[in-house]
Amino acid sequence: MPTYDFVCKDCSHRFSLFLSIKEKDQVRCPQCQSPAVSQLFTGFLYNKGAAGGEASTKSSGCSGKSCSGCSGC
Repeated sequence: MPTYDFVCKDCSHRFSLFLSIKEKDQVRCPQCQSPAVSQLFTGFLYNKGAAGGEASTKSSGCSGKSCSGCSGC
């Protein structure tokens, strides 16, 4: 099951939920319980992995503050 990001239209609370596609239409804001939420379309991380099918453990060096030293956030 994927993680989806949402924002509440009533209180502007941003939150993420781990749920199935079928459950997306039943989401309520965990802060104010409003059903008026919108799904945010955010980027995703794809890790092709190292040779042999194992995931790479090499750090990207990204500080999350500036993309000048990495391949992009």
